[in-house]
Amino acid sequence: MSNAPFQDVTQKFVLSEPAQLRALGAPTSRLVFQGLLQLGQGSIKEVAALIGKTPHALYHHMDKLVAVGLVLENGERRSGARIEKLYRPVAHLLETDPSNRDRDYLEAVADNAAAGYRQAERELRRALLSGEAHIGTDKKNALALQFSVPLNAQQRQDLVHRIEALVEDFTSGLDMDENGQHYLVTLGLSPEPNK
Repeated sequence: MSNAPFQDVTQKFVLSEPAQLRALGAPTSRLVFQGLLQLGQGSIKEVAALIGKTPHALYHHMDKLVAVGLVLENGERRSGARIEKLYRPVAHLLETDPSNRDRDYLEAVADNAAAGYRQAERELRRALLSGEAHIGTDKKNALALQFSVPLNAQQRQDLVHRIEALVEDFTSGLDMDENGQHYLVTLGLSPEPNK
């Protein structure tokens, strides 16, 4: 594995194109991007080993992530008789563009959020059924909450600011441990349809 340092975890990248959101919505492409986040920098072979796929199965997904600007080529190195490309994520924090009101962009945001929640559900189910996660008393290492609450405009704005502050506070002081257990953190706030 690469010994490249992690990028600054506070660095942000604004997802400005629907294609970027759709690329991250594809399950394997999302896994490839998350694998690169864990590695900081790596080859397709290293990403494949990390996420449990074959390298051959990932070339298309890596090309797609590079094409939309989410992954950057970061040099080459010799691996035996072959030269392999190295890749890194464009940033560790991705944000949507709140000023973009284009319908295609907004649909891509919603589709991406749905894909993220599906992945969170799969990972939570897998972790609970495999015994990697436990819920109860002092063994809480998996937590999933979903609730509906009526909020006025000011309360909604306050909640959004609190979530943003929590993410900013946590990520700015995060000391990355490459050997630590990885956790999928999913946060979301969306209006319920009128009944």
